[in-house]
Amino acid sequence: MSTRPRRRPRMRQSRLLRLLDRLEREPRADAVIDAVRKGMRALPLGDGRDVLHGRWLGHPVHPLMVQVPIGSWLSAAVLDLYPGRSREAGLLVGVGLASAVPAALAG
Repeated sequence: MSTRPRRRPRMRQSRLLRLLDRLEREPRADAVIDAVRKGMRALPLGDGRDVLHGRWLGHPVHPLMVQVPIGSWLSAAVLDLYPGRSREAGLLVGVGLASAVPAALAG
């Protein structure tokens, strides 16, 4: 019997994870993100900003609002697995897209 410790096999990182990691570390993306953030904050929303941020509720509404697009898209992905359900899946994708705009504005 050997007393040498066994080597654990190294887990290979998938190509997608490596690509996402490189994208996250890309310094040029920071300038684009900062420009979009400044543009969003410069929008003259007035009282609409307070409504979107949930001041009337006393709690941010963004976490609640993102459930609709995420749930719609996840449900559409499940329906795509069943033949003959492409119409329903397309409807759910549309609901997700329509609800993503107010959810993004609230965030």
